[in-house]
Amino acid sequence: MFFKQDKRRYRGSIDKLRPAFTARSGQKLRMRLLHPQDAPLLLELFHRLSPETRRRRFHGNVDHLSPEMLEEAATDLANVDNLTARGAVVATLRNADGKEEFVGVARLARPPHAVDAPDAEAAIVVRDDFQGQGVGSELLRRMVLLAKRMHVRTIRAVFTSYNESAIQLFRELGLPYTIDIDHGETEMRLAVPQG
Repeated sequence: MFFKQDKRRYRGSIDKLRPAFTARSGQKLRMRLLHPQDAPLLLELFHRLSPETRRRRFHGNVDHLSPEMLEEAATDLANVDNLTARGAVVATLRNADGKEEFVGVARLARPPHAVDAPDAEAAIVVRDDFQGQGVGSELLRRMVLLAKRMHVRTIRAVFTSYNESAIQLFRELGLPYTIDIDHGETEMRLAVPQG
């Protein structure tokens, strides 16, 4: 029954989902696909993450990187087509000035020279002030629908062994999965529902 209930969550198309999402706090957010011109918003998001959240997302200390390296990384991460090679879903809000801010992002990436590979690697990060608000779960649900759109068959996620909260978040997708643990890293492989 549990899997059947979750299976309905992944019917339909990501393009037909309503963008509105309400966090557990009552804050109104908007979910949408990432675009290449969003690199500055990704960079802003990075600067709003705590050092611990950065370490968990990037599997190490990235606080020493130069502004130029960070800008280059943000440009590269925003380079998505949401169809074949790479895609991402973002959660946004409007600040008091009416400016869009990123609250979280869930992304998929195939190997650079294998845009038709059946597997894509996933990653997720949510701003510290929105963790525990249901944002990560909704981003991942939409990421699964994006994976279907991209014809991905298996989502692969790699976590440091101490990132139990992220591992649990992926488990809660309700998809069939396998886990391998090796040298302090946990690799989870999830089957993308077809149809």
